[in-house]
Amino acid sequence: MNNGLNFRDIAEQELDDPSLDQELFTRCLKHAKGDNQYARQIYLHRRIAELEKKKTNLDQREKWPMLIPLLVLYSLGTIGVLFLVFLFLANRLGWW
Repeated sequence: MNNGLNFRDIAEQELDDPSLDQELFTRCLKHAKGDNQYARQIYLHRRIAELEKKKTNLDQREKWPMLIPLLVLYSLGTIGVLFLVFLFLANRLGWW
């Protein structure tokens, strides 16, 4: 929840600065049908959502789903190679 409050502060500061995302605010004003206060609330809501989306750490979220299939494939490959070596040695040494 703390991140949401920080993002809200950032979005409110943007509203007071001239560096405001004018295109987004114009769309919000159009959606609010000219009501400046309602447009400010819409802007805050959309801007906070954008900031939260940017903050997502994709590396941390995707680490395990990519690691598990690799571990399975490497394990199967290692077992397969060991099996082939065993068959080769068994054939050469006459264990059959």
